[in-house]
Amino acid sequence: MKNILFSITVVIAFAAVIFSCSNSKLDSYTESENGTLFKVYYRGNDSVLAIESDIVKVNLSYRIDDSVLFNSADTEEGSMIFPITSPLFKGDLYDALKLMGTGDSISFAVVADSFYLKTAALKKLPESIESGSYVYYDLKMLEHLTPDQWQEEREKIWLEQSKEEKVLLQNYLNDNNIYTDPTSTGLYFISEKKGRGAYPDTGDMCQVHISVKELLSDDLLYTNFGDRPLDVEYGKGFDTEGFREGLGLLQPGGKATLIVPSWIGVGKSGREVVAPYTTLVYEVELLAIRTLEEVNIDRAAYKKQKEEEKEALRISEPSRLAEYISHNNITIEPLESGLYFKELVPGSGDHPVDGNTVTIEYIHYDLDGTILQSSYEDNTPFTYMVGTGAVIKGWEEAVKLMRNGGKAWMLLPSSIGYGDYQRIAAVKPYSPIVFELEITDLKK
Repeated sequence: MKNILFSITVVIAFAAVIFSCSNSKLDSYTESENGTLFKVYYRGNDSVLAIESDIVKVNLSYRIDDSVLFNSADTEEGSMIFPITSPLFKGDLYDALKLMGTGDSISFAVVADSFYLKTAALKKLPESIESGSYVYYDLKMLEHLTPDQWQEEREKIWLEQSKEEKVLLQNYLNDNNIYTDPTSTGLYFISEKKGRGAYPDTGDMCQVHISVKELLSDDLLYTNFGDRPLDVEYGKGFDTEGFREGLGLLQPGGKATLIVPSWIGVGKSGREVVAPYTTLVYEVELLAIRTLEEVNIDRAAYKKQKEEEKEALRISEPSRLAEYISHNNITIEPLESGLYFKELVPGSGDHPVDGNTVTIEYIHYDLDGTILQSSYEDNTPFTYMVGTGAVIKGWEEAVKLMRNGGKAWMLLPSSIGYGDYQRIAAVKPYSPIVFELEITDLKK
């Protein structure tokens, strides 16, 4: 199992984007004592049914009659793992799971009103959903375990992962001719540049540049080299235990590589995008040790500088926008919102409305014509439900003017873009932005 525990919000998110109308009869479905409308496809040999608090591993698909809209077997994980919790309404997914043992396959139906108004907690049904219509789940129970059994399985997996990490670490040391002895905790401290002066003491403010990556990867998880240094209070719980230990071995002006195994790093739970039992490699440069007062003075000056820069960008936005329009011979008039919209390729069918799910390919440009991001190049089309606030205002307005298969160009002032927020380094506050959009799929 690659996942630890899927939050049930994953299940909700999948369901929320695919429900639609259905006129199918439910003659072949039976209502159970717990209110579930179900039909048995297959019963396995497990006589013990799942109960609330069990952890289940399932294949899960959603369909409208015979049209499958999502199947977990097609995902990278291949299945879904989550706990059975209290039902949100009679006959929901959790009630259905309690009718099943390992190896069982069933179909169950749920009224769309119950899902949207109770599970998803929407105030009203999306426009594309007919009240009283049904959505059909197809479930196969691959496994159900008590919390204690689940913990036992995790302990076995953790033991194997721990062994694998140590092998990978030793191979890395051998391949890179690293013969430095680790500290008593397991930290490998490799000095790159000798510093001078006192070592950090508890309460000292350490001005540092840091980069970090996984042991066998060249992709940085984080770096502020070439950017503003961080101020870290020594002795406080910043980052990992291994990083803090390595920082304490540096003097001002010094630089080192830290190899931090998981037992003094991300541990058996991992951290955000870092998997459990992963060794990390840091580059750390200690620029200076300062007092808190010095740091606060510096921070206040920096804050004032950024506020002045932001105000200058706010004032200059209209002239930058006008210059772009003039330079590119843009003759279309803006809409009331300020959106400049031009259809490049007409699509077909209806315009997207709230509750529809669209898949978008996009190219994001700055005003110089530089491509900042392209879903075509990254192979990362974006799918979202219209009307949920998942995208910026200008994007949402443009999508509603398009049709499936259509392409469009748009210019957004910051008021319907990212506003005074600096999304990435290349998109500063109060920046007009340019997109090309293509709707490649639309589901009602």
